[in-house]
Amino acid sequence: MKKNNWNIKPLDLQAKELAQKHAISVFLVQILINRGIKEEDFNDFLDADLSKLHDPFLLPDLDKAVRRIFQAIEKKEKVLVFGDYDVDGIISLAIFNEFARDFPNIFSFHIPHRVNEGYGLNKEAVTRAKEKGESLIIAFDCGTNAEEEIKLTNLFNIDLVVIDHHHCQSSNCLPFALVNPKREDSAYPFSELTAGALSFKLLQVLKNDDCFQALDLLALSLVCDVALLKGENRLLLKEGLKIIRQSKRLSIKALCETGSLRQEQIDVFHIGYIIGPRINASGRVADPYHSFELFLTDDWEKARLLSCRLTEYNRLRKSIEGKILKKAETIIQGNTNNDHAIVVFGENWHPGVLGIVASRLADKYCRPSFVISLNGDIGKGSARSACNVNLIDILDECASSLLVYGGHSKAAGVQIAKQELTNFKNKVNSIVESELTLKAFVPVSEIDAELTFSDITIDFLNSLEKLKPYGEGNACPVFIARNIFKKTFPKKIRTRFSIWLSDKSMTLEGLIADKDILGIINDTVSFDLIFSVEKNFYYNIPRLIIKGCRLS
Repeated sequence: MKKNNWNIKPLDLQAKELAQKHAISVFLVQILINRGIKEEDFNDFLDADLSKLHDPFLLPDLDKAVRRIFQAIEKKEKVLVFGDYDVDGIISLAIFNEFARDFPNIFSFHIPHRVNEGYGLNKEAVTRAKEKGESLIIAFDCGTNAEEEIKLTNLFNIDLVVIDHHHCQSSNCLPFALVNPKREDSAYPFSELTAGALSFKLLQVLKNDDCFQALDLLALSLVCDVALLKGENRLLLKEGLKIIRQSKRLSIKALCETGSLRQEQIDVFHIGYIIGPRINASGRVADPYHSFELFLTDDWEKARLLSCRLTEYNRLRKSIEGKILKKAETIIQGNTNNDHAIVVFGENWHPGVLGIVASRLADKYCRPSFVISLNGDIGKGSARSACNVNLIDILDECASSLLVYGGHSKAAGVQIAKQELTNFKNKVNSIVESELTLKAFVPVSEIDAELTFSDITIDFLNSLEKLKPYGEGNACPVFIARNIFKKTFPKKIRTRFSIWLSDKSMTLEGLIADKDILGIINDTVSFDLIFSVEKNFYYNIPRLIIKGCRLS
């Protein structure tokens, strides 16, 4: 069984007092404290409502962007709307289209082809805009650090409005308007909005309306871009999930049909692992416009056809990803015990799956991972973090070895000359080694509280419902129970095993997917478990989702 450390949070000294004061479970209080939620924010976190959203005009340059867009409409200018090819970028455009569709002769859309154009705003697109007489470009989910493209728009007398959330590198060259809450001079109270969320904020101002009907789209952005689920992001996703379950959009209905999902039961898991990969797939292995087109169509048969096409793209993506992952694994075999970071590269690896492969490696080896594809003398790649290592901090220190880089603390992209690869690998390893010892690369299970089975009641489960939705920064609560023994032998149910367990105070069902865990339980009289809890809706009783086991 893979080694894993258990970090059990002790019960906070004030937890019982706060539980009485706020009339909630002591364990719920403990979880809030574990998530860094202050007492004064308990009510807002548990009972958040959309009236608590911040004023969009607090975003830097938003007023300037809005004025310029209305000016373009008034003067009947041609406007290019440019977006990234991932879910967040595509959804940003789909949300903005809720406004732009009323002005079909003003706005045209473009999403770059990953292989032919690469990531982000590019000089070719700017040049085409000039040739077509487009005097305004609105770039979603990219453009913050596109210094050369910004200079080109200035040369061509094209105004550039950037709606983006990526890390801001220092530059003296700024676009006409830069709506980015990560700007150093931003007065916006929350800096972790996705591009989709920024597009939603822009939409609210442009339409002078709450635009809550667009929250079904925004839910896709927030989940698939792995947004920090605190502050506004959590509130927007919580409400967005309610709306997507009832949405009349043909795109949502078609994605549910081809994904064999019941729309009324859509949750974070279904968006992240079933819907999102399909939307992403066209941008990874084909033309990203096919995904965007799905959100534009009003024809049900076309929506079904496009959704089926995305499913086929996703199958192709999985096949390509598997082959490159196998090559990457071959390269790193025997080196993982010495390297503090994984840097692998190969000739002509498909750029559409590099981020996924990096993510797989980061998860498996618990190390920051960089996967780079070489095409001639230039390498382009993706990085994913592990152990809370900030990728942007690393890349800032390695800037002299890189041609281009950008992204977030946990996901980034790089462009590098072939001759710099060895130097870059050594630098990355040295930086990570200075921050972390190899002991830090053992995965840690964060455990919120110790329970007895008698603590796990339906009322307890109902109280946990207020913590949802779960995701980045707001993980599903995990608990420990000690000195457990089995009451029945395990029984196979589809892909998992069901077993009845007891701590002498009560008997509960546990579900196990990991055969290593099952082996410990089968061979041991008494054991400690870590688990999350869910409701068995058929019997209306709690059950355990077992995530770890060790001898008592």
